[in-house]
Order: sequence, then C-alpha cells, then structure tokens
Amino acid sequence: MMKVRLFSGAAAAMAACLLGGSIMSGPAAAAPGPSFGDCPAGSVAAGHGVRCAVVEVPMNYAEPDGPKIQVTVSRIAATGGRRGVVFANPGGPGADGLDFWGQRTDVFPAELITHYDRIAVQPRGLRWATPLDCATGDGGQVSLGGGDRNAIKKACDAALPGYLDTITTENTARDMDAVRAALGLARISYLGTSYGTYLGAVYASLFPDRVERMVLDSNVNPDWVWTEEFAQQQIAGKQRLDDLFTWIAEHSSEYHLGDTALQVYQNWVRLAVDQGGGWYANLTPPPASLADLPGSLPEPLAEIARDGYNGGLEQTGKLQNLLRTLISRGATTQGPLLGATSVATYTRTYWPTFARAMADALANPTNVQRLRTIEGATATDTTGRSVFAAITCNENAIPGRLDVIGSAIATIASGGNAMDARADLVRSGMACGSWKPVTTPVAISGAGLATPPLVIQSKHDALTKYEGGPAMSRALNGSLVTVEGGDHGNFGRGNPAVDDAVMTYLRTGQVTITHAAEAPLPVR
Repeated sequence: MMKVRLFSGAAAAMAACLLGGSIMSGPAAAAPGPSFGDCPAGSVAAGHGVRCAVVEVPMNYAEPDGPKIQVTVSRIAATGGRRGVVFANPGGPGADGLDFWGQRTDVFPAELITHYDRIAVQPRGLRWATPLDCATGDGGQVSLGGGDRNAIKKACDAALPGYLDTITTENTARDMDAVRAALGLARISYLGTSYGTYLGAVYASLFPDRVERMVLDSNVNPDWVWTEEFAQQQIAGKQRLDDLFTWIAEHSSEYHLGDTALQVYQNWVRLAVDQGGGWYANLTPPPASLADLPGSLPEPLAEIARDGYNGGLEQTGKLQNLLRTLISRGATTQGPLLGATSVATYTRTYWPTFARAMADALANPTNVQRLRTIEGATATDTTGRSVFAAITCNENAIPGRLDVIGSAIATIASGGNAMDARADLVRSGMACGSWKPVTTPVAISGAGLATPPLVIQSKHDALTKYEGGPAMSRALNGSLVTVEGGDHGNFGRGNPAVDDAVMTYLRTGQVTITHAAEAPLPVR
C-alpha cells in the first residue's frame, strides 16, 4: 500500500506493489469483448507481450445510464496450456497497474506464467484511465494530500463535475467487475498485496458468487480504514528499522557501519542530522514533557507549543501545515537518507544496497547517488498521489482526534521517538482536515464465498502491521499463513514455501501450511 512516509524528505512511496488475480475454472471459451492492441505510450516496457484495451464504465454506479469514464486493461497471454485468467491490481491506492505483470515475469512461478493469461486493470482516476484532473489555473497540479481542501475539490470538479466523489475502493471494485463481465468471465480469482488486499476484500463482499479463489498478501486491517492504518504504519516501521540495523551490524565486516545495532543507529543518526534530518532522527522514546522544550524545535511546532495547545480550534491552519511537513510526501529538504530508509524498511531486498549506500555517504557526504536511487524507487505519478488522497479521505471511517496533538508535540519537544509522534499526528485527522468522507466503507464479509481465502502476513511488515493479517482472515473466514521477517509482499519473492502454497491453493483451494520462513536475500 502507499505509505504515509516514515520520514519527511522523500517522494511519495508506493507502498506497495500489489498482486491481483483472477483465475477461471478450466479453459475459458472465446467470448466477445474488448479489442486488445498497443498499450498507451510509456505505460509498459517492451518485450513482455503486453497488449491493452479500453473498457467503458459508469462514472457513478448509482447512475448507470449517466456519464461514462474509461479504464485501460492490459493482458499477457499464457505461454503454454492455458488454464484460466489472472487479474492484477497495482494497489497503493494510486499505483499504475498496466505493467504489473510485465515487470514481474521473472519472479513469479513458472506455472503461473505458463498456464494463465495475466490481466491488470488501471484504476479509475489514474493516467491511462480517465485521470483525476485537479490542475490549477496556472497549469500546475494540485496535490490532494495537502493545501486548501475546498480549493482542491473545486479544481477537480471544474474538470469533471462529480468525479472526485466517485474515487473510492467500492467503485474501483465495481470497475474490476465490469471488466470481468466485458471479458465474458463468470467467476474470477484474486491475488492481491497491500491495498490490493482491501480492494479484494471489498470485491468479495460485494460479489461473493463471482469469486473462485482469493489470495491476500500483506493485509490492510479492515478495522483501521484509514487513519489508524497509517498511524500503525509508523509503529511497524520502527520495529522493521530495528531489524535493518541489526542485519547491518551482523554484516559489519562488509559495511563497517558498527558491530551492534546501536552503533549502526548512531552512524545513521549522524548522517541523518548532517543531511538536515533534525528531530526525524529521534527514534528512542524518553519520557515526554513540554518542560523539555528545546530551542531548536522546528516551526510551526515551536509557535504552537509557545502559544499553548487549545484544542486545535485556533491553531488548525498551523497544525495542518505542520502535519504536511511531518507526514506528507514530496518534500526533499531532509536529505536522501530518510527517503531511502523508508523504502528499505519494507523492501528487504534493498538492505545490501542501502547498507552500501549508507557507507558511501558516511565516507563521503557528497556521495549520495545510491541513496537517491533507492529513495526514488517507489515514486508515483501525480495522479497516483491524488487518487491515494481521494480514496483515503473519501472513505475514512476513523474520526480524527485533535486531543492527541498535544502528546505528539510533547514527544517531539522532549526528543522522543519520532515514530510515536508521527502516529499521533496521523491520528489527529489533519491529513484530511475539513475533507469529510463521502461514503461508508463496504462491510467486509466472507459470507457466500465458495472457498475460504488464503491470507498471508509477515510478522514485521512495515507497511501493513501484522495485526492486519489475522483481522482480515477473521473478517473473510480465511486461512492465515504467517511468514517470518517483515517483507511487504511475500508471493513471488523467491520463497519456495510461500510460492508453492499459493500455487497449490490456486489449483485446489487447499491451504497446506500455516507458517513459513522469510524469503532469502538475493545472492549478492
């Protein structure tokens, strides 16, 4: 899923690369449907046999005969005896999906590549679908993650009246079902990671009779949509960061960053501060008190603290500015280390590269190219950031709590754990501010599913905290597989136990394991 950044100073992280899937029972008969041809320029890489088509869907499903929008669909044909069709969703919310399968041809099991057509649907609101256009009068793009929410909504509605309010998970699921129908498929299976687990759960709750199999990997907690999900993300990120420092210490002979996790952390802090990270480098949780207010407390935080916290009524504008500084995306003033660290916490395959990049920068502060490369690995398009904010604000079911801002200020003021402060700032609800939900999220239920879902969750996942797996499994009456470590997205990561379990489930509907070791790191 897309990440509310662990640290300021990075472009938007997609949190998460998503897997989505749909597998028909037996070979699918040819049926009239969309005509597949060349994909939009820049949407897919050459060489993987990706073909694309356009499907028209209602902009508002409450008005099926009203205005229409378009979503683009990509397909890669099976290379051998075809068993069915697999759909994919890219997640985020807000990540492009057309090249999802093409980018992963070399990592998914050969059985999947050989025997299934692979299809991805570009979600509504993104480029290569009908884009959510929130351009300002001077030609710039308004970010829905910050700024005056009334001005943002006005800009969006000026381009396509009413469209912004339709950017929800429920409508994205209905779009997927419209594509299913257009392709002549009676039932589908689904394989989703991160936000895709929630999209899949919504689809299963709306259309249980159209689901064959469902694999959900690295799960959103359906009880935390959305404010608490992102608050818990901060806490999970701290745990995984400790794991990262421990791993680097275990390889001190190679990276020379410290023989213990604490020594690695101290080197990390030194580099973060040198790059302007300031209080973001505070990861230890001493007792918090406003009496410990340091002179270097950043503005507008210092001004808020000096004036006194008054329930947020008079300080709303200042707090919104502060929140955008601390948890929003796009700022780069904090240096590349923080952004690269954020990526490394949820993608273990980056750990060797990150450790080398950190060593390079410590040896030569100007040598940050590796850090910048890691930082930019999960950047999203402007429409992706807009869709992320639209979905999470349009359907947020967790009310904001202005009372927790005081504890966040106290934590920062005393040099406490930055992650704890950020979690409270997320819980304040200021990320959406006056933007109120336009819909109630779909109640998640496994009633009516022919086969219980397979739910996979790693213990130290930094983007979707472990509790999301058991919670999703309970909601859908699924079978939970717990994976050691903290990889975000476990299928297709070179872990034979997980890959075999997924393919067995897709073939038979049976879940054969309850636990698995974490995936090995690639040979360096």
